[in-house]
Order: sequence, then C-alpha cells, then structure tokens
Amino acid sequence: MYNKFWKELYVVAFRRLRDEAQVEDILQDLFLSLLEGDYDLENENAVRALLHTRLKSRIIDFFRRALLKMNFENQEASKTEVDPHSSDDRLMNRELESVVLQEINKLPEKMKEIFLLSREEMLSNEEIASRLNISSKTVRNQLSTALNRIRLTIRNYGSAEPEPASLTLIITIAALLLSEH
Repeated sequence: MYNKFWKELYVVAFRRLRDEAQVEDILQDLFLSLLEGDYDLENENAVRALLHTRLKSRIIDFFRRALLKMNFENQEASKTEVDPHSSDDRLMNRELESVVLQEINKLPEKMKEIFLLSREEMLSNEEIASRLNISSKTVRNQLSTALNRIRLTIRNYGSAEPEPASLTLIITIAALLLSEH
C-alpha cells in the first residue's frame, strides 16, 4: 500500500502544505495508522478513498494546530511587548499613589476619618456629620483642608497639578488602598 499510494498522497499533501518535512511526517503517521487499525486492505479503491480522507483530515489538523500556535504566540508577544510610556506611566501612578497614601496617613485622626468616610464609604457631608455627631460645616471644612493638603503634596511631588478628574481617581484609589491595610 505504501509503495502504491505514497507518491500520489505526497503530491496532494505538498500542494497544500508546501513543506517537505511536514508532508513526510503526515504521510508516515497516515501509513502507520493503517497498521494500527483493522482495515480491509484488499479493496484498492476503498483503501485509496480511506487514505485520501485521512490525509485531508490530517492536513486540516495541521493548519488548525498552526493557527492555534500562531494565535498563542501573538498573545504571548503582545503580553511581553513593553511600551516604555505605559510602564513609565504605571510607575509614576504607583509613586503618586504612594505619595497620596502617605499624605492621607499624615492627616490628623479626625480629618482622616472624615476623609475616608467621604471617599471610602461615599457618604455625604450630612451623613458624616450625623455619624460623627459634628456639624456639616465642620465636615466640609475638614474635607476641604484634607483635599488642599493632598493637592499641595501632589503639586510638590510633580511640576504640574493633575487634572481634577485624575486627582479624584487617585484620591479614591488611595483611600481604597488604605482601607485594605
């Protein structure tokens, strides 16, 4: 069977794969599978059809594996590609979060408590005042002072003041990080 069909199958497989080593591997595997199976090898047309069907299946499997491998390699490559700006940004954000956390920890205890209730639990000034049994104006003043101190620290840390939206995000992240400790 090998001598009879090898060249025919080789030509069919090479037309699709264009890789001599892969074609030889697939054909070797194909003919070995005939030895392992219980096939009637007496009918030449049935054997030819079986070999072509199995060859087609192996070629499809080859392309499927190649595509999976290529997708995996692309995913891995995209994970390892380092954008210098993004790593710098991440490092700067971590440093800035650390600076904000340090400043929050330096706040007087009552001011820190009011600030964390506002940012962590998202309580309104009135809710904080009610919970701590203080006036709403005291809460507003304490929050204003805390935010001003954090802004000053950030201003001293970097040359430019961050956008208000990013400052709010940083303060919120810092409050969440602080609550985890």
